[in-house]
Amino acid sequence: MKNSTTKTILAVIFVIICTFSKVSAQVLPNTPGVSLFCKGSDLTLPSPPSGEDWIVKYSATQTTTPGTGITLVSGNKIAAADLNTGYYYLSSKSTTAGACESELQEIPVYVLKPLVVDFTPANFCLESPLPQVGSVTNPEDPTITTLAYQWYTVDGTVETAIAGATAKDYTPSAPATVGTKKHRLKVGYVIGSKNYCAQTADHDITVTAKPTKPTITPGTITGTATAVTF
Repeated sequence: MKNSTTKTILAVIFVIICTFSKVSAQVLPNTPGVSLFCKGSDLTLPSPPSGEDWIVKYSATQTTTPGTGITLVSGNKIAAADLNTGYYYLSSKSTTAGACESELQEIPVYVLKPLVVDFTPANFCLESPLPQVGSVTNPEDPTITTLAYQWYTVDGTVETAIAGATAKDYTPSAPATVGTKKHRLKVGYVIGSKNYCAQTADHDITVTAKPTKPTITPGTITGTATAVTF
């Protein structure tokens, strides 16, 4: 009897723990049905049905009783300043007096913080390319560790991807011409095989020509053997 009671108590505790874990779950980038946003973006809902208003509430964790009301812009938009990672709960209510509020629609949202991207430009001689070393600070780390990289050359507003330059650091192949050209490093999050919220860094890189051979006349060289008469 004692063993049976103990098992029952443990089973109840297990159910409570599992229920609590489910209800208070945090949003992750791969949460089923999650909507991804770059920091600074608005969330725009479709317009509510005619004669109804949207009601939106927020919770940082999954819940059945969200308590934080969100003021919508123009009746269907959550402003960027109010958009955070978490769960938004949408319901509708008729404008008719005495109408009931609908059941809640759960909307999981993950807001990606901007990556901090830079690289140190290394000027080089035409025949001796130097590595361009990238620097990326990932504010989501360790939640998201996979990033996408691409290097470009930039001419005015036109960027041209450099084939094969898809790592944090990039060593140019020997260029055909000398001069200064703007280079760009673009880095974004990789979630579900797609890239999101890219940030860039631009710097000019100067390639100098190989110097011409020095001109030295024999008369200017000292320490050579002198002719002697026998």
